[in-house]
Amino acid sequence: MILVICSPEKAASSKLAGYALKEFSHIVGIGICDDAEYLHRADGSPYFSGENMPYVSVSHSGAYSVAAVSLKQVGIDVQEHKSVDFKSISERFGMKADDEKDFFEKFAAAEAKTKALRIPLTESLRSDNSEVRVFGFIPGYTLALYGEGTPVLMIYAAR
Repeated sequence: MILVICSPEKAASSKLAGYALKEFSHIVGIGICDDAEYLHRADGSPYFSGENMPYVSVSHSGAYSVAAVSLKQVGIDVQEHKSVDFKSISERFGMKADDEKDFFEKFAAAEAKTKALRIPLTESLRSDNSEVRVFGFIPGYTLALYGEGTPVLMIYAAR
């Protein structure tokens, strides 16, 4: 199971990840230490301190903050739809995007996969990311979630 927390306001990564960890432990029924720390590896990827802790991924864009927690590798990305020169960005990274919507979906999918697998973004942008789930339920944003085939549970706090 992947627990995804979507917050319609900017939230500190550590606070959002900590909340997600507590909710995840209640839902899954595993004991999680309350003193688990939210830390970063040398490559910048987040993790929780302690033995056998779930994986965590966090993203921020525009007004939104999102976090994902799972017992398996997980990556999440949220992208606010801003006016960008998607054609030149796509060409620079070797992506194929038909329009801005397609660009944001592919870019968010690549970011989510990059975060989960800790691979270079350029590699993800040029690869098939069809296993990444892409959602458009937040108006003006794209949310992408990479998880190893596990079901998704989303908690969404509406504005």
